[in-house]
Amino acid sequence: MLKRCLPTFLILILIQTASAQIVKFEMTPQTLLPNDIAECKLIFTAQQTTYVSGITIYYPSEVQVIPSSVSGIGWVASGSSYEFPFTIKAKESGIYTLTAYINTLNGSIKQSVTIRVLDRMPDIVLNKTILTLNEVNTIQFTVTSPLNIQNIVVQPLFDSDPKIIFVQNGKGTFKFEPKKPQPLKFKISFYNGKNYHEVVKTVDVSYVESKGVLLNVTPKYPVALIGDVIPIDVEVANLRGDNIYSINVASNFSAKQFQIPSLRSGETAKIKFDFCSKTHGIKEVRITVTYKDEFNHIYHESKSVEINVLNETALQFSGIDVKQNFNGLTVTGDVCNNGKSKAYNIYVLAESNGVVKTYYIDSLEPSDFDTFDFTFANHTNFVVLKVRWNNELGYSFEVEKVVEVPTQKLAEKSTDNIGIVLSSAVLIFVVVLILLAWKRRR
Repeated sequence: MLKRCLPTFLILILIQTASAQIVKFEMTPQTLLPNDIAECKLIFTAQQTTYVSGITIYYPSEVQVIPSSVSGIGWVASGSSYEFPFTIKAKESGIYTLTAYINTLNGSIKQSVTIRVLDRMPDIVLNKTILTLNEVNTIQFTVTSPLNIQNIVVQPLFDSDPKIIFVQNGKGTFKFEPKKPQPLKFKISFYNGKNYHEVVKTVDVSYVESKGVLLNVTPKYPVALIGDVIPIDVEVANLRGDNIYSINVASNFSAKQFQIPSLRSGETAKIKFDFCSKTHGIKEVRITVTYKDEFNHIYHESKSVEINVLNETALQFSGIDVKQNFNGLTVTGDVCNNGKSKAYNIYVLAESNGVVKTYYIDSLEPSDFDTFDFTFANHTNFVVLKVRWNNELGYSFEVEKVVEVPTQKLAEKSTDNIGIVLSSAVLIFVVVLILLAWKRRR
């Protein structure tokens, strides 16, 4: 009885409708570029045990399918699958339809597949298209593509940092310091599935000149005296779009230099120079700043102003007076600080007839003065006065003044002395006569 039923059971299996089976199509990559090769699979899953005699794929002439058919597949048990691998290649862009037939004992299963081939290479989009000459421009970019491309590498075809960029999530960053206007070219390499591609893209950008570094040089006083110390305020402002480093600020009148490690874009540093001149005249004050950018390129900026140095010293003598008496000669006067800075270690010297006398003043504030007094027993017709001092920078200065003793004043004083002597002699003579007369009366 069982043997008779077996053929009937097989027949029941064979007469199951072909449409009850499951057919799945897989393709990598899902979208092709011209001449790309896609790896495909046609997966047949049997809902009931089915005999498959073969699979045939029909395709248009613009597409190559290798292999396009397979035969003698045999029985596919219920719940099992059979995979038919093949490749597709299209030379030109377009939309193509493939039709696959799975031949079973119960008929054929038809499966249609649409293939898209796009002739659209990736593009590169910059986050800014206005660049600044002679500055380090930091540029972000995005690689766009209608395809699901992988392993994207962007190589700028100009001097950039880095020179090769491995793109993550379609984005990347590089730095570029243009020296002259030029379009930017990039080589983009990538994979579409297992297909390797390269393309060169040109991005048109515009350029503006760098604003550089701004120097503000402001002397506190436009007029100075010899030996005086004048503060000069200097501002260094980074107007560039990038950061600058190793900033050195120097002047043409001082050995002192200032070092600033770095300035961010838009940041300002303030420093102060001290100006002093040993000669008079119109003096050019020139401030020079040297700095580097991120690529260690060196730049220079300078600014000049003028200071009028008068033919006068910061410390001067005033109110000098000369007096003579029985003890000799007395010279008095003042030492005045007419400058704008403090004076230190002040020595006032007076010389007459080879004799030198000194007077020490610790310091004098601006617009301050001190009084000196010298007496000489022996003197000539003149006295040499000198004042020596150090300014705030430690420089030494000396001023000399020759004070003449007027001959007329000496004559008047001599006449006065003779008169005094004669008057005294007459008085003594009168007293003697009175004494003699008094004695005679006794």
